[in-house]
Amino acid sequence: MRANSSYDPSYPLYDPRWEHDACGTGFVAQVSGEASHHLIEVALQALINLTHRGAQDADAETSDGAGLLTQIPAALLRAELQARNISLPDTDDLAVGMVFLPSPAGTHAYEQSRLIIEQTCIESGLILLGWREPPIDYSVPGARARATAPRIMQILVARPLHLTIKQYERTLYHARRLIEQRLHDAHIDDCYIVSLSHSTIIYKGLLAPNELARFYLDLADPGYSSAFAIFHQRYSTNTLPAWPLAQPMRLLAHNGEINTLPGNRNWMQAREGTLFSPLWGSKLRDLLPVIQEGSSDSGQLDNVLELLTISGRDLLHSMQMLVPPAWEQNAALDAEQRAWCEYHAGLIEPWDGPAALVFSDGAIVGAALDRNGLRPARYTLTSHGLLILASEAGVVPCEAHEVVEKGRLGPGEMIAVDLKYGVVLRNSEIKSALARRHPYKHWLTTHLERLQELPCSPVDTHIEAETLFQSQQLYGYTHEDIELILRPMLAENKEPVWSMGDDTPPAAFSRQSRAFSDYFRQRFAQVTNPPIDPLREQIVMSLDCYPGRRQSLLTETPLHARLLHLETPILTEAQLETIRNLKQSGFLSRTLQATFDSATGPAALEQALDALDAQAIEAVTEGISMLILSDREASETTLPIPMLLAVASVHRALIRRGLRTQTSLICETGSAWDVHQVALLAGYGAEAIAPFMALASVRALAG
Repeated sequence: MRANSSYDPSYPLYDPRWEHDACGTGFVAQVSGEASHHLIEVALQALINLTHRGAQDADAETSDGAGLLTQIPAALLRAELQARNISLPDTDDLAVGMVFLPSPAGTHAYEQSRLIIEQTCIESGLILLGWREPPIDYSVPGARARATAPRIMQILVARPLHLTIKQYERTLYHARRLIEQRLHDAHIDDCYIVSLSHSTIIYKGLLAPNELARFYLDLADPGYSSAFAIFHQRYSTNTLPAWPLAQPMRLLAHNGEINTLPGNRNWMQAREGTLFSPLWGSKLRDLLPVIQEGSSDSGQLDNVLELLTISGRDLLHSMQMLVPPAWEQNAALDAEQRAWCEYHAGLIEPWDGPAALVFSDGAIVGAALDRNGLRPARYTLTSHGLLILASEAGVVPCEAHEVVEKGRLGPGEMIAVDLKYGVVLRNSEIKSALARRHPYKHWLTTHLERLQELPCSPVDTHIEAETLFQSQQLYGYTHEDIELILRPMLAENKEPVWSMGDDTPPAAFSRQSRAFSDYFRQRFAQVTNPPIDPLREQIVMSLDCYPGRRQSLLTETPLHARLLHLETPILTEAQLETIRNLKQSGFLSRTLQATFDSATGPAALEQALDALDAQAIEAVTEGISMLILSDREASETTLPIPMLLAVASVHRALIRRGLRTQTSLICETGSAWDVHQVALLAGYGAEAIAPFMALASVRALAG
């Protein structure tokens, strides 16, 4: 069962693309790695103590969801296998898939789902041991949860002897992705693989915390033991609750939102054309698309984290890649850690929150905050070797004399437990260890070019007053734009502040001719969250950009650092000319004209966009890694294509051909003069913008 993946006209106010979570989460872990049922009881009580962080459906019975992620209860399952005369030489050989099957049992979709899962496991080389029906009391949930409840089963498989443990992990992941694809092709939308792993298992659903162990009777069984448990109580802020959307996900549980989600998702799709890993070879195509349709923001982050982790990086490395600390303005950060952060900034953009994340792959369990640190994560280490971390203090009562250490995570910080070695890993230890993995500083010194260190190319920026006025009209400037936007920027060195109560109608309803960018203002958040102050909170702000040819996200080589560092996406004419004059390998540029001939009729704009797309594809296949889309040559007869339309069209065309990460898009445009317009261009694919007409207009005002 999945969330609706497309717009449903019967629910006109609901769109699953904007699903977010704001919840309560945490973990308990026995640092020694010793598994016990007592720890499960502690985790269940901690979850119950977070009940107030969840919500209920209108029936006052159905919760938004709760769940646990633990180690596989090997002793409990081994006893059942022995009753079937099945023995395994090693506990790690057993893998369990928790599956939400279509309900009711016995229907065509139910039987077909089981068949697809079984056949795929066998084709993947896994040893099929059979199905297990975990003891479940379906009368426990509320009315709505019962009405939508799946049929919950567990599939048991074993490791073939020729596979190492790491190969076994990849085979299980590959098999699950194939199952998901085949279910999708069979139009079975109500079958969901909750987890398929040899190390962890997830028990979750549309349940209140106090219902979890009464619904899943395994959790109350004394034979169910684990050395850690991640718990999660969901608060569905603007999403329809569903069984699969309950958390934890396969690797993580999340409190907060991913506010950069559309960009993260789009750039992940853009990278898929150049993904390569020697660990996967031709099987990599079976793992695409990386992000599963219908997932919440937490689920999509989990999808990417899972791919990175299963493709060679460890869990802590992958998590800090996706949710990095604010390193750009942090003068206290040592050179190696700064180099680690800058190297990875060229690989992937941050998945920014607010976010508190807890995560585990069965061997490591930990937590992290995003760079802003706007979600709480408090921890306590007891004399019994129990590490407790949660969205608030006190979820597990402790006597004062039992507390060895307590504290909270700060912005961008991590804490983790290595269950194999029985140690707590603090933030500084984690980051120092990551920074020493490769000679990142040497790679950057050797390959990264910094625009501010390159000799600047001279450019004549003088424009006659009459010519400037005509050009401003051509690009759509009004007197208000000059006086109310550009002049305050010049005088106060900041974006102008507008008053509340603006009654200007949305562009789509306006009777006045409006700028193309005005039609996109409603896409930007209009919520009560206070904005980040770029002056007082500059420690977490960054405008750094890294255009250039991107290598595969699944590998790390010195050539991944072969990029151009910009301190800001806004370029002057001289800086753009410097980029044009670069002749080094990896930085070759070509300028494409984003204009069209108005005299050729109504189809001229569409034809010009098609031609621009074709020119861009041709340039990239010829090795051009910097595409400059320019409307500077526009005139009264050769009109500028709206630059936002040009960028979006080329961006999508390159994605369709699998070429997007082979080049960067730079705009040389006269049609960007305010922050909103620049943000739109960046949001739709531009990595740098040279607003030449805005700069010329400001110079005229200054003169």
